[in-house]
Amino acid sequence: MSITSYMAKQFADPKGIGGSVISFVMNRQNRPLYEETIRLLSIADSDSILDIGCGNGYVLNLMAHRHSAAFAGIDPSEEILEAASRRNRRFMESKKMSFTCQGVGSMSFSDESFSKAYTINTVYFWSDLNRPMGEIRRVLKPNGVFVNTLYTNETLSRLSHTRFGYKRYDAQQLINAGVEAGFAVKAVPILQGAAYCYVYRKR
Repeated sequence: MSITSYMAKQFADPKGIGGSVISFVMNRQNRPLYEETIRLLSIADSDSILDIGCGNGYVLNLMAHRHSAAFAGIDPSEEILEAASRRNRRFMESKKMSFTCQGVGSMSFSDESFSKAYTINTVYFWSDLNRPMGEIRRVLKPNGVFVNTLYTNETLSRLSHTRFGYKRYDAQQLINAGVEAGFAVKAVPILQGAAYCYVYRKR
């Protein structure tokens, strides 16, 4: 396995020492994306917020230090969720945060469980858009908001590891999938157009 394909695999599903290193790199590299996502969520203390593909819980930790909302994270990797739980132990003990090992395509949450949801740099690893979008809409409360933050395809093409296992969705696909699922959609460019936040509001 080449170093670039190994990196791609770790970005998709961080494991072991390599996963810990990749997670550290991701958190440093993606901090501007995190902050823009948090800003667009406009978090209120009464919110219940779902992080889809939460990884090691870094973004949830940022938000939990700033707001008194309720937080939940899901990720398909049990190993990375152990790291997320260690990072956020104090918030879990206070019942402010919880984690569940599952994917976005078939979530165990009841209908209308969350007021807001977000995902950052995970859509590349979704097998399709339609089923996840439908599930996200299902678990959101009326008028709930989902923020999908990702790098543009042009930006991804400059990163060698994204040649392995990264699906490319263009802007129209991302908008259409949201509209078809029952969202109003707004595309917000960030980082001087290197990335976008797609803001979906449940209709």
